[in-house]
Amino acid sequence: MPTPHATHRFAHVLVIGASGLVGGAFHARLARAGARVTGTSHSHPRAGLVPFELGPAPDAFLDALAPDLVVMASAMTHVDRCEAEPAQAQRRNVDDLRPVSEWCARRGVALVYFSTDYVFDGTAGPYAEDATPHPLSVYGRSKLAAEALVAAVPGALVIRITNVFDIGFDDRNFLHRCITHLRDKLPLVVPSDQLATPAYATWLADQCVTLCERDAILAADSPRLLHAGCDELVSRGELARRVAAMLGADASLIEERPTVELHQAAPRPLRGGLKSDCWKALLGVEQLPLDDALND
Repeated sequence: MPTPHATHRFAHVLVIGASGLVGGAFHARLARAGARVTGTSHSHPRAGLVPFELGPAPDAFLDALAPDLVVMASAMTHVDRCEAEPAQAQRRNVDDLRPVSEWCARRGVALVYFSTDYVFDGTAGPYAEDATPHPLSVYGRSKLAAEALVAAVPGALVIRITNVFDIGFDDRNFLHRCITHLRDKLPLVVPSDQLATPAYATWLADQCVTLCERDAILAADSPRLLHAGCDELVSRGELARRVAAMLGADASLIEERPTVELHQAAPRPLRGGLKSDCWKALLGVEQLPLDDALND
């Protein structure tokens, strides 16, 4: 990246899935830094992004762009849809990733990939990087298989995140749902017993670029797997109540129910979440407070 404070080791960054929440945050952060960045979109076209459909033969597209860093932010993340359509989840989350990861390995191109706490069973969260995965769902198993593909790419980095939220990049996230329901005075039914450590997409992108600038990630001796997110382990209900308090909205609209009553198709890791101690140590910070992220 060509600015004095940008990720100097990378001349051209490709963000696959830049019309989504995480990809959009990364594309915006890199563009603000003056980096040479190309973002792609497929099912959600957006001005300034390049149309690109993942598939079995992406080499011509990738060779033409010739990035030296690929940020892979495209995936099938609707957990219940993955459970109902396992073949589609396998194609989107594993098969479509394979040729991209293999291209990166052949070309010596760095790769950043985003995984999830759904690779764990949710009996003992939050989880550190060395915890043993045990996914409960089709989605979790597909993401764990994807992690194995990325692990075969020299120097690649898997970043596990969960309950990602933001405003302005993609409205398909829990925070946006909370805000719209509270704004429109609509009942908001949320699980009371699904705990996680939410990740703020804007912070994630900014912190990742910062660590890249410091050669703390994507360097020869840097970690290959990291957990990132805010500090607190909270339920969806607690998160919704905090949003209501910040907006001065009517918290009585929030109805909390145990997961067993919601009849969700895919099993959830109830006590999930991720320990981001290594991430914070690399950043040189002691806390990443959830309320600060929500305020931002």
